[in-house]
Amino acid sequence: MLAQQLPFYSQYRSNYFMFNPAIAGTKQSVDARMNYRMQWVGYDGAPTTASASFHSRFTKEGTFGLGGFVTRDQVGPSQQNTYNLSGAYHLHFPDVELSVGLAAYITQYTINGSKMTIRDVQDPSINQYATTNAWAKNVGAGFYLYNDRFNIGLSALNYLQPEVGVFREDSTKKGIVKFVNSANFIVGYNYSASENYLCENTFYANYVVGAPIMLDYTFRFHYKQKVFIGGSIRLRDALVLHAGYTFYKRLQVSYSYDLLVSNIRNYSGGSHEIMLVFFHDVHTNKKNRFLRQKYQNLL
Repeated sequence: MLAQQLPFYSQYRSNYFMFNPAIAGTKQSVDARMNYRMQWVGYDGAPTTASASFHSRFTKEGTFGLGGFVTRDQVGPSQQNTYNLSGAYHLHFPDVELSVGLAAYITQYTINGSKMTIRDVQDPSINQYATTNAWAKNVGAGFYLYNDRFNIGLSALNYLQPEVGVFREDSTKKGIVKFVNSANFIVGYNYSASENYLCENTFYANYVVGAPIMLDYTFRFHYKQKVFIGGSIRLRDALVLHAGYTFYKRLQVSYSYDLLVSNIRNYSGGSHEIMLVFFHDVHTNKKNRFLRQKYQNLL
């Protein structure tokens, strides 16, 4: 299997910790998120993804960040349950910070053979009368350079490229699933001429061996650190609408809808994604964090 293997998010900017372990602790707050995505609604066997993540800085100096996440990604007859632990080391400079992170993963890969339709019932890789489970270990790494005005990050996941055997309980079956390398790149710039609003611009690229490069540009307009609206253009795939609202400065709800432009639009009503975020400040030195700091939010 050489294709997209990791969960996909339209709200990748808010979920970037899932793709780059260097994000651990960059918020200078306790950051906890839950996300649910229904992709290609109306399409039989369409992907659904549920995830929960947590990360924060755990030292007084703010040098180390630690976090983790769990995901359940279901596509047709297959399901991946992934458990992650990530750590990051933060280097402080007068006007920027550089974070370097490492991640360890363990994934439970499950295939329900009864949900598969195959041309050859004697296929030596699939047992249509059984459900199989296999485990894979993996690692990832990344860096993230940022301040309150710009950010740039690069990460590599599935570095070990493990191979797992499926339907091993049946001596006549020899199914193999191989996890392949994935690279993620992000660059963003924030602009504002008033303390009441902020314009957030983000470009994201994802490359997986065996799949086309995914390119995405997202614009979000934040008003008084309370409301945001925006949109994304995902090349050859979709136009995305975003909206979010923050309650009591600690709880945020955001929603996105994918309006498909690829050929699959003829069979699907689009994709829905909702996220619940809880954050709580644990550091009090935000005003002095960067030499030329301009914005207090998005940190």
